[in-house]
Amino acid sequence: MITAHSERLGKQQSPLKLYLARLALSSRVTMTYVLQDAADRLGMVDIDIHDVPWHCVEPGHLTALVATLRADNYAPNTTSLYVNAIRGVMNEAWRQNLISHEQLLMIRSVKPVSGSRVVKGKNIRRTLIRELMEVCAADPRPQGRRDAAIIAILYGSGMRKAESVNLDLAQVDFAERSLQVLGKGNKQLIKYAPTWAFEVLEQWLQLRRSSLPPGHDDDAFLFNRIRRGNHITRDRITKHAIYFIAKQRGRQIGVDIMPHDFRRSFITRVIEEFDLSIAQKLAHHTHIATTAAYDMRGENERRRVVDRFDL
Repeated sequence: MITAHSERLGKQQSPLKLYLARLALSSRVTMTYVLQDAADRLGMVDIDIHDVPWHCVEPGHLTALVATLRADNYAPNTTSLYVNAIRGVMNEAWRQNLISHEQLLMIRSVKPVSGSRVVKGKNIRRTLIRELMEVCAADPRPQGRRDAAIIAILYGSGMRKAESVNLDLAQVDFAERSLQVLGKGNKQLIKYAPTWAFEVLEQWLQLRRSSLPPGHDDDAFLFNRIRRGNHITRDRITKHAIYFIAKQRGRQIGVDIMPHDFRRSFITRVIEEFDLSIAQKLAHHTHIATTAAYDMRGENERRRVVDRFDL
């Protein structure tokens, strides 16, 4: 595939670094993984992605990459992620005069696999949300109140887990019931949550403050890591911990839950009870088609709609 080059870019900045630098932190992690896998598939298994000569990628390489992803039964959306990642790096390579505009246009002409897949995930009904809150309330450890607050904010506002992890106390307005988050594309967004979610959050914060030694200021962030022995650390929680909490609390009520299911459920409920355009605004989606893809209403509900078409 691509011959490994040992040359340096001199005073020019690496197109890979420039591309990753303009991404949000969560997207940066994802695209780093995607580009590392792409480099491996392009025959550069033993080369760090920062040493890969991305400006030497040709349309044929990208076409071959799409073919291997298709052969491995990767979903169309995932294939698009790979193609867009390499396009992003090549855009930066063009800006650095490492490739010609003609080469950039040829790279852009390579299309990912078309098609779609059935959306994974689930719609967590209100009855299950209540069960989750009851399970947390029955947990006498600090984890009980913290996990209840995390679930309340994720489901009540529809925010992403990365956004909840990065939330700071200064970004929360209890009077307005709003939360200012840094979303995808480095955009500042205002999320809203219901009164009950803020009440659960306040219960967690009160418990956290009561555990602090006298004279110590409260933590700047919202959710803390809790170690064995129920010790509330002064460290911010991680995205992996949010994943673990969703899985653990879900098992307690007999449901397999992913953190993003709370966002799916929020958007589905807004679509059900209001309309698609309001759901789009609350989800902060640029395109309404993205919001529509979050509609997790099941086949039974679709059948009931059709059954109403009587003669």
